[in-house]
Amino acid sequence: MFAKIKEALMGDLPAFAADPIGFVESRTLGQPAPVPVQLGPKKAILVATPSAFRHVLVDGRDRYGKGSEQARLRPLLGDGLITASGDRWKAARDAVKSSFGGASLQQGIGMAMGVLCQETAMLAAREGELLDLHALMGELTMKMVVAALFHARMDTQQSAAVYGAGVVAHERLTETMWRAIDLDMLLPTRKHRRFKGAIRTLETHIAGFLSNPCGPLAALAPLQQQFGPAVLRDEAMTMLVAGFETTAMAAAWLVYILSTRPDLVDWLRPEAEGASNGGWGLDPARLRDLPRCKAMVQEVLRLYPSTWWVARQALADDVIDGTPVPKGATILLSPWALHRQPAQWAEPSVFNPQRFMDTVPDKFAFVPFGMGPRTCVGAQLAMAELTALAVMMVSAFDLIPESGQVERLRPVGGVTLGPPARGLKIRISTRKAARIAA
Repeated sequence: MFAKIKEALMGDLPAFAADPIGFVESRTLGQPAPVPVQLGPKKAILVATPSAFRHVLVDGRDRYGKGSEQARLRPLLGDGLITASGDRWKAARDAVKSSFGGASLQQGIGMAMGVLCQETAMLAAREGELLDLHALMGELTMKMVVAALFHARMDTQQSAAVYGAGVVAHERLTETMWRAIDLDMLLPTRKHRRFKGAIRTLETHIAGFLSNPCGPLAALAPLQQQFGPAVLRDEAMTMLVAGFETTAMAAAWLVYILSTRPDLVDWLRPEAEGASNGGWGLDPARLRDLPRCKAMVQEVLRLYPSTWWVARQALADDVIDGTPVPKGATILLSPWALHRQPAQWAEPSVFNPQRFMDTVPDKFAFVPFGMGPRTCVGAQLAMAELTALAVMMVSAFDLIPESGQVERLRPVGGVTLGPPARGLKIRISTRKAARIAA
């Protein structure tokens, strides 16, 4: 009797919370239309087809608002670009748009490339050491993001502290994201105190950026008159945490896949070595002319999109591809499932970057950075960072996997994509100059 009552109250929520990615896959792959589910007291619609993505995020976007699930991010991000809506979001988006394009973007990419080349040289000293890619890429991409967006440098001690705080915040939000009620957020529990401590650590480190705003922060500074001083804190936190964390996870999968696929390393090296100075230098202008490295990054983002889900809420009754959507329903859009739909991708579970060389995917079937007005403003920067990372890693190092076959490694479907339970670990061997083609 109790089990039936629990099932009636909780619906699909226990199965979803136990394995979000597996649950979404089992319900959506091969399905031509959105799938209704019951997540506790909430009616939810799982979206994983190009036409449904287009309807919710582009054509019918006025009928959908930000999902309540993403409101769980506010203790960390405040009202930044990810969580804000309305006039606050539009004003911030308009203010930073120019900073993420044109000459400003190229300046930022150039500064990030300088960090990457320096860190590559330092990484050579760790030859033979067991390296945790999530931590390694987390600290590396954080330094690159700080250079590109805040025009500042972060030393190893600072990056380790910020990375550690980011991990604590990510784990806490992942743990609580799908709970109907999060008591830890309401009570002064140990977990909540640790989460608040992580936020304080992050705020301490961004304080320096706020005292001398550069790049996007300088563009946002005038908004303080309308929205108050918190606007800089919230946007700086959003840029730092979202900017490095999602790129770091994609970078970790990129490097680990390369370590397991020597055929792909051989495929990339001629192009990569032509763009780098034997693995120790990189002209940012060359990043636009690296089709193989770009395809490699795109395939990583297809199979391992860091933002594996996006939430919206129906503001009125609607119909998506024949599926009724009641007002108030949660809409869970999953790029993870969209990128694996057999109707859109040949051999969808096979890692094959050549597919991006042969054809141009439907823009509504490949959405690693979202789509519509809320497309990730840092998409070009992230692509540049990941492409450059592929160039430097295959040019400078031989990579040895230490976590087993990549096909058996399952990421955690948290607030963003998380590393698999056993981690992503490699060893590196520095390539000798004699082995590098002229």
